[in-house]
Amino acid sequence: MPRIYLDHATTTPPDPRVREAMQPFLGEGFGSPSSLHRRGREARDRVADARAAVARLLDAAPDEILFTASATEANNLALKGVALAAKGRGRILAAATEHLSVLHPLRSLEREGFEVALLPVDSEGIVDRDRVAHGLARGALLLSVAHASAEIGTVQPVDDLARLAAEHGVPFHCDASATAGLLPWSGSGRRADLVTLTPHLFNGPQGVAALCVRGQRRLKPLIEGGAQEGGLRAGTEPLAAIVGFGVAADLVVQESPMRASLAEGRALDLRRRLADTLDGVLFTGALRNRIPGHLSLCVRGAEAEAILRDLDALGIEASSGSACVTDVGKPSHVLEALGIDPAMARGALTFMFGLGNADGDAAVASEGLERAVRRLRAIGPGLTP
Repeated sequence: MPRIYLDHATTTPPDPRVREAMQPFLGEGFGSPSSLHRRGREARDRVADARAAVARLLDAAPDEILFTASATEANNLALKGVALAAKGRGRILAAATEHLSVLHPLRSLEREGFEVALLPVDSEGIVDRDRVAHGLARGALLLSVAHASAEIGTVQPVDDLARLAAEHGVPFHCDASATAGLLPWSGSGRRADLVTLTPHLFNGPQGVAALCVRGQRRLKPLIEGGAQEGGLRAGTEPLAAIVGFGVAADLVVQESPMRASLAEGRALDLRRRLADTLDGVLFTGALRNRIPGHLSLCVRGAEAEAILRDLDALGIEASSGSACVTDVGKPSHVLEALGIDPAMARGALTFMFGLGNADGDAAVASEGLERAVRRLRAIGPGLTP
């Protein structure tokens, strides 16, 4: 059975050109960039090439790019690195819709005596600008707002947030993992002091990410034991993954407008079809200011997990926007912040198009979702609030 992959918000298939570039470094091209012999020097040169490519993607300097093992690690380093390097304790501001890789480190910092203020959002997920300005005026160690939410697709006004933070002398951290390679990093948003991104969300390898640290900002390292990455991230660099990161970055610099346009057209096609044919649907996030190719929604009267199982059986791979904590059955904090009824949020789904999708995939996905929801509503009524 042919399968349709619509889970690009979670991870993406590696581009064949990326795989080809990585292959030599999984064989005879192996080497540690810390070694002084020829193999080590060659490895060091390849890491430098990749660092320059990632810098080009972010319009940054190569020495501002710090490689990590994941976006989660990069977010932890940004938050804890700034906070623990500061003198004394202070306040950290973040949007209420941030990813758990931001919220969980913030909870840890709260336990260490830092104050954390989660900023409210409107019904589309846009952070409240006045509350941001008020929080910055009161004084803060850091502002952290993601470029966009992978769950609901809403893109934040990061240019404006960067200006506000700069006016108050507060460093601004922006997790750009969900948008890198789809939306240009331009305008005053370039002034974000710390930027997180990972290539596995733009057809690069898993197991590697980066934190862009602008200027001479002081961070306390989380992983110690070596001088790699300027002493901020000890450990032998994953050479093949870093090479793949660099190639993926160069490809999206060249191809992002085309990729974004194709993905967006297919997502809009799916939205139109579902709006016309499926009742009890609530589309979530911003209508226009959203990640290209991203569609998120809640379906009344059916559980997301059951819908995804049915879709998978039909060869359609999507994800749940509910981000439920299975052990305790907690609803999504993102949907809660938007004011969506918890019963409706139980049917939260995310579809995202990308490389490899075809024009007919939206029609197949729409038909599959309608079929799954009809079956589940027939056997499991009573979920309507």
